[in-house]
Amino acid sequence: MLSGEEIKKLIDSGNLRIEPFSAELVRENGVDLRIGDEAAVLLNNPFPIDPDKLADADLKEYYKILKLNSSFVLQPYMKILVSTLEYVKMPCNIAGLVELRSTFARLGLSIPPTVIDSGFEGQITLEIHGGAFPVILKRGMRFAHIVFYRVEGEPVPYRGRYQGQRGVTLPR
Repeated sequence: MLSGEEIKKLIDSGNLRIEPFSAELVRENGVDLRIGDEAAVLLNNPFPIDPDKLADADLKEYYKILKLNSSFVLQPYMKILVSTLEYVKMPCNIAGLVELRSTFARLGLSIPPTVIDSGFEGQITLEIHGGAFPVILKRGMRFAHIVFYRVEGEPVPYRGRYQGQRGVTLPR
C-alpha cells in the first residue's frame, strides 16, 4: 500500500492523474473521492436481466438516472450507483481499491469493494447500499477512499469496456 507521500510524488510527476485535484484529498495512505454529478437508482424489476445479453435489455426498466445538483436522500435499503467527481488516470504499475469512508459505514451504508485496475482511466462508478434510516448524500461530498498498490511482475494495463467512462456508467 502506498503512503500519502508516495501518492503525492506520483501525482506531482504526472504518473497518477486525478482531476479535479485538491491536495486535501490526499490522506495518510490514500485519496478521498467525492460524489459526482450523477446517480442511478436501481429499480425493483421482477423480470430477470441476463448479463450475457445486456445489449438486448432496456436498462431504463432497471435504472433511473438522476442529475445531482445538490443533495439526494438515500432511502433505507435503497441501492444506487454514483459517479465520482474525480476523473482518475492510473499508472500501468499501480492498482487501487475503493472503500467507503468510515463515517458513512457508521451510518449503516455500504459499498461492494471496487478494484481500479492498473492503466484504467475514467470517473469511477460506485454502488451504494442504504442502511436502516435515510441519509443525505451531497454532490462534492468526500464519500469514498482509494488506496493504491504497486503491481508486481509485468503490468497488464486495463483495456476493458469501461475505459474512459464519464458519469454513472450502467453495465455494458
